[in-house]
Amino acid sequence: MSSVLLVCKQDDVIRGLADILRPMNFQLIDSANSAAEGRRRLQEIEYDLVIVNTPLGDEFGVDFAVDILEKFMVGVILIVKSELVDHVEEKLTETAAFVVPKPLNRQLLVQNVRFVCQSREKIQKLQSQNQALKAKIDDLGVVYRGKLFLMGHLDMTEDQAHRYIQKKAMDMRTSPRKVAEQIIKTYDKK
Repeated sequence: MSSVLLVCKQDDVIRGLADILRPMNFQLIDSANSAAEGRRRLQEIEYDLVIVNTPLGDEFGVDFAVDILEKFMVGVILIVKSELVDHVEEKLTETAAFVVPKPLNRQLLVQNVRFVCQSREKIQKLQSQNQALKAKIDDLGVVYRGKLFLMGHLDMTEDQAHRYIQKKAMDMRTSPRKVAEQIIKTYDKK
């Protein structure tokens, strides 16, 4: 866990939330007094978690939560009056935001913070794996296209084209993709 943004219109509540979060070893505990200021901070700094104590001075906070969840890879916890929890949860059903009732239960907040941060870390790992797989698929597509050019222009079989690209990559100490790109550049007369 590295950074959290507390968005709340009361400075004393911000201090109280910061006191709860300090033992959790966040490297940065930052604050904003309005949704507008929170949006500006999110443009400047990449936070892991945003905790919104509703209502805010310039809006309630639900629209702010929805907005930042669409634009940023961040965990969001909204603190709302207990009688509004169901209503707010209903508005946030399509999001990954968590709703915690007031009066605030310290243990419940800490559990939610841990869960949101752990979930965010897992999602980031999955996104990294997804990007790596997409890159690998893209590489395979380029290599396959290179093989097609070799098969079409040099009458090689697919196995021969594959071996040619692999051997050339080893000889040149480069990736098969780079070899395939060179082949495509050589034979593509578009």
